[in-house]
Amino acid sequence: MSDLRLPDLNKVIIAGRLTRDPELKYIGSGRAVCNLSVANSQHYRTKEGERRESTTFVNVTLWDKQAEWVGERLKKGRPVLVEGRLKSDSWEDKTTGQKRTKLEISAQRLTPLDWDDDGRGGGGGGGGGDNYGGGRPAETQQAPPAPRPIEEPIPEDDIPF
Repeated sequence: MSDLRLPDLNKVIIAGRLTRDPELKYIGSGRAVCNLSVANSQHYRTKEGERRESTTFVNVTLWDKQAEWVGERLKKGRPVLVEGRLKSDSWEDKTTGQKRTKLEISAQRLTPLDWDDDGRGGGGGGGGGDNYGGGRPAETQQAPPAPRPIEEPIPEDDIPF
């Protein structure tokens, strides 16, 4: 028999809301790293008909220009789509001596799923409701351009502000 090898695939796509403001830092080499957390909720009904919600919280890490863009522009509560790969980390807890592990997403792309009034994609809105469109009434708002996925650095000439 031949050596049959199955391909490895490590791809994650998740949509949710930022649970806190992204934390932008720079490591010793000068690379930007941004850590954030996304909450993804599932709604369902029990056998008795009661409505329930189950929320999963996922840690996400971004690097370089994408990390800077997210860290400088996005805030808690923003809906985002994250594409990346799962990364596992393990260590020994210094206080208990137990082996610990964590699973997180190493993001390759993060796309805001809303757009605020000036088209920059910043903000994150305070106040009630899910209106991230700004202060104008819905009937007078113009549809903004679709959010652009963040994969590569955006040329300065393409930035609308």
